[in-house]
Amino acid sequence: MRILKIGGSVITQKESFETLNESAMEEISSAIAENYRDLILVHGAGSFGHPHVKKYGLKDPISIAKIHDACMRLNEEFCRRLIKFNVPAVGLDPMTSDFLKVAELLKKGFLPVLHGDVNLKFGITSGDDLVVEFAEKFGAERIGFATNVDGVIVDGKVVKKFTREMKADVIGESDATGRMMGKIEKIFAMKQKCRVFIFRGIGENVKKFLRGEEVGTEVIT
Repeated sequence: MRILKIGGSVITQKESFETLNESAMEEISSAIAENYRDLILVHGAGSFGHPHVKKYGLKDPISIAKIHDACMRLNEEFCRRLIKFNVPAVGLDPMTSDFLKVAELLKKGFLPVLHGDVNLKFGITSGDDLVVEFAEKFGAERIGFATNVDGVIVDGKVVKKFTREMKADVIGESDATGRMMGKIEKIFAMKQKCRVFIFRGIGENVKKFLRGEEVGTEVIT
């Protein structure tokens, strides 16, 4: 079992309200099409989710509904691109989906596609949260985080291996769901021991990850 998370900063233009990064979404969808069996796909909310959180806050049901609607629209756009490349992608929102539904989709040959979203506790469930949750429930062997940076940076350079004893430069993914160090802390907190890679979200890197190769930085859990 593999889990791949595509950052919102990869598939959307983060500085432009509800704007897709069309070329990246097409390239990544094409890469996934080559090897999508036994895979759970998760993506961030990018410029579809974060601006709404900033504008409406998380204070009442209508605020949550507006943010949730935007996140689902991005999920639909991603699934549409995947289907174009003959991937049987099925979008699932984390507010109403559960482990059993994901498991059933996998068993029947579908690609479950989940996304960062708001939740019924009037908070945010990030894509990273979902990755950790499903990694532990499914006993994932490999996890990939496709981001807007080449990997984990230490002393100004991307490292091939990152361990608990090392100190990373806090860079990348500075948005409503946290920075790179927050991602690493969630990885280290996982109970499930597996191989975890952080890499730049381009098609060739996605292919390498799905083929079982090393790519970007491996975080040693």
